[in-house]
Amino acid sequence: MRKERPWEEENLLDLRSRTENLLWTVSGDYDLDFQIDEQLLRKSRYMAFYHAVRQGAFEKYFDVRAYEHDFAKKVYAGAEPSVLQALAALCIDSAVWKKVQGERKGVENIRRKAFEDTLKKDAGRLSHTDWGYLEACYLRYRLYGETAEKRVQDLIEMICALEDTWSLEEVCQCLGRVYKSAYEKGFAKEWKGIRRQVKNSDEDAREYTDKEAAEEETAREDEDRPLNIFGGHVDAQDDGKRETSRARVIYLDQESTARMKEYIEQNYGKSCLTAQEEKPFQSRMCKGVHKDCRLHVTEGILHSRLENSAKAEYVKRIREENLRVLQKNQLVVRQNIQTLGNTLRRALLTRTEKETCSSEYGTVCVNKLWNLNRTRNKKLFERTFVRDNTDYAVEILIDSSGSQQGRQSLVALQAYMISEALTLAGISHKVVGFCTFGAYTILNEYRDYEDGRERNQRIFEFYGSANNRDGLAVRAAADSLDKRKEENKILIVLSDGRPNDIIAGSQNPVYGKKKKTGEEKEPYCLEFAVKDTAGEVRKLRNRNIAVLGVFAGEEEDLQAEKKIFGKDFAYIRDISDFANIVGRYLKKQIAE
Repeated sequence: MRKERPWEEENLLDLRSRTENLLWTVSGDYDLDFQIDEQLLRKSRYMAFYHAVRQGAFEKYFDVRAYEHDFAKKVYAGAEPSVLQALAALCIDSAVWKKVQGERKGVENIRRKAFEDTLKKDAGRLSHTDWGYLEACYLRYRLYGETAEKRVQDLIEMICALEDTWSLEEVCQCLGRVYKSAYEKGFAKEWKGIRRQVKNSDEDAREYTDKEAAEEETAREDEDRPLNIFGGHVDAQDDGKRETSRARVIYLDQESTARMKEYIEQNYGKSCLTAQEEKPFQSRMCKGVHKDCRLHVTEGILHSRLENSAKAEYVKRIREENLRVLQKNQLVVRQNIQTLGNTLRRALLTRTEKETCSSEYGTVCVNKLWNLNRTRNKKLFERTFVRDNTDYAVEILIDSSGSQQGRQSLVALQAYMISEALTLAGISHKVVGFCTFGAYTILNEYRDYEDGRERNQRIFEFYGSANNRDGLAVRAAADSLDKRKEENKILIVLSDGRPNDIIAGSQNPVYGKKKKTGEEKEPYCLEFAVKDTAGEVRKLRNRNIAVLGVFAGEEEDLQAEKKIFGKDFAYIRDISDFANIVGRYLKKQIAE
């Protein structure tokens, strides 16, 4: 009997054709565009086949455009797109499998083999994260009836309850609830030494931003079709943390973009620049890959005569939570501030010590007079000088994107400790948070260079929302430092190493129209965004502005952080090490 050759050796074109036919047959739409994931196809034909079946069924039974709109709102609220996509696949499977299996009996066998192959061939991915573990438990429950521990099984039952629904709203609501339960940022748990026994605002934050987006955005379809957000497979090495390479820019519709300026002011605060200041500032900053962007500089919604708005009340709640975390950790925070402040003061003090060097003029050095008429050495004198110990300007730039929501109190603490230490050392500094909504990158100035110590408290108004265009924010920070008279300048960036602005981030400010060139813009995410941010950091260093990255993210993003900041970044796992690690870098910069 002839041994059957492995499926991997089959004609790939034939497998592609079979996959496409499955999608078109199930959906009933032979004009449906579909990009086949060849990596998934090579891994398991059944996984690829069922992926096509599931997508085709979802196209047939539900309003996919409305789903994409809801997905985009969740991403605006700070959800991780690829994690949301992985969990959405479970919700979509539950919502469609009974319906499509009732019409096409062969689907049952494809689905079963796809689930078996996923458990076998994606075992690594399924074991590394909470959402991967949830997926594995869901697959075992569907295949073998195995139940998981109560917390996970409750989520599985919630997902399984979708199998009889015809309501897209129920699918979207279920996805939102599952995401909040299965995806908890790990940084807060990993930062040792912090007491955080206060209510996590992550749930409130997402509830607010979802409601806010529903009120502010319209559901009309744009001329551009949005990203096919459920059409990609999360690779085993991806662990749900990376978006697929096929990511595209998602554009807002005309009404949303027309109201964007109004929305920004109502939700982030009025601009603190005059029209005369704003125009040249935009022209200098928004060039190259950022040419269609806008910058909005503000002191925050609580300082813009909007303190009675719903968003202001939300920021007040966040501030109170951040302050409660400070209160619970007063001792360790005070110790870090004193240690870092003393390190900086000692470093500055060494600069006041007198330094003596040989010179061709000054005070005669008697023991060098023998060089007269014997050597060419003309430096027979000594000069004494003292360096200026206050000739420093520092800017602290904080990533305020939605990915920081789960750890915003801890990020605020880091920025506060650095700011307080710089204040104690008498070093002029500025603290700015940044995030990106639509075409606007918002720069929230918590304190300026000449402000007093009391302004440091404003840092606790920090919260995470929307996206982050790191390269543009770094460029704006450099512009601010360039205006300072101090000779020595330092930029400290607190970020998670994941610049991401794929939703309307590159939209033309002449809103509502696609550019006539027909060229699709590179989405600002993944390697493209990392390279741009790293390029801006290099430009600063070439202008003798020192740059330090303080990592406020998860371990899998460390490589991106290294690409951006090189050797000059700090990854702090234990708060007791904070002052020593940051102080070591700043001391080095001051001593040079």
